[in-house]
Amino acid sequence: MKLTREEAIKLHKLMWLDMQDELGDNPSRWQRESFKAMWCNGHLGFEIENNCFLCEYTSQKTGRHDGRNCEYCPIDWKSEGIFVACENGEVTWIDSPISEILALEERKV
Repeated sequence: MKLTREEAIKLHKLMWLDMQDELGDNPSRWQRESFKAMWCNGHLGFEIENNCFLCEYTSQKTGRHDGRNCEYCPIDWKSEGIFVACENGEVTWIDSPISEILALEERKV
């Protein structure tokens, strides 16, 4: 499945909204990892890069599957580095409240 930027953002937000509805605003890292895997596989029937539509989009865009595509991530995680921005920014997928993740703006193209 080839993702457009818009589809990746839409699916990213939908997954996090569903997680927030089911697990609350601040689930543990383990709960997040489990939910992401279940949600992605349940909705698509196959695995995607890091169980993340943004990672899948950047991997498709660059053809690289080495986790070094963060400069192409459509979401601005407010990170100074370009590697694993979603783990090293002001807001992280690991432990930030989901409401903060959903409030992140799109990266300027």
